[in-house]
Amino acid sequence: MEQVSSVAAHNFLTSLTNLGDLAVLLPVAIVVLVWLAFMHTREPALWWVIALAFCVGGTGLLKIIFSVCPPVPGLQSPSSHTSLSTLVYGGLATFLAVRSGSWQRLVVIAAGGALVGSIALSRVMLNSHTLLETGFGIAIGGLALLLFARGYLRHREPQTPLRPLLLTVAVLLVLLHGQQLHAEDLVRVIGGYLRTGGLACG
Repeated sequence: MEQVSSVAAHNFLTSLTNLGDLAVLLPVAIVVLVWLAFMHTREPALWWVIALAFCVGGTGLLKIIFSVCPPVPGLQSPSSHTSLSTLVYGGLATFLAVRSGSWQRLVVIAAGGALVGSIALSRVMLNSHTLLETGFGIAIGGLALLLFARGYLRHREPQTPLRPLLLTVAVLLVLLHGQQLHAEDLVRVIGGYLRTGGLACG
């Protein structure tokens, strides 16, 4: 019975963590971009591109730098699952929150935070990242989300329909859940080249 419970827990955590995989979230981010571009003025779409570039680029750059020269023990690879989940699911929560009443807004924000927190915790419990690495992921994604939200709230069109976006995202999550994009392998290769070139910490 204990072994069955352990397998069930592992499967549940894996299902959670797969919601934050690049193979799932990058297509969702593209759908968000298309929705913003067609349903709003061009500024919100531009802010989404900037925030996405900051999130993905910043996480990737820190992964490479920290793999070569970790600043502290337990910080070699900031969690891209966590950073991109914070931006993408946080962005979706933002779209819902601005269309909700006061108490509903709190529920939406809490639900979005709980989802991101669960994905981050699953990375730690599956021994894929440390708490510090997921914390860095949340920080990067959070900064990207604040960057986007500031631009979006200033330039959004209040009456744009949200249902097409949410339905498309739901379909993508069902179709892509379980798919994986192994970016860590590329980071290790780049880090290996840098260490070979003598750029590692002495």
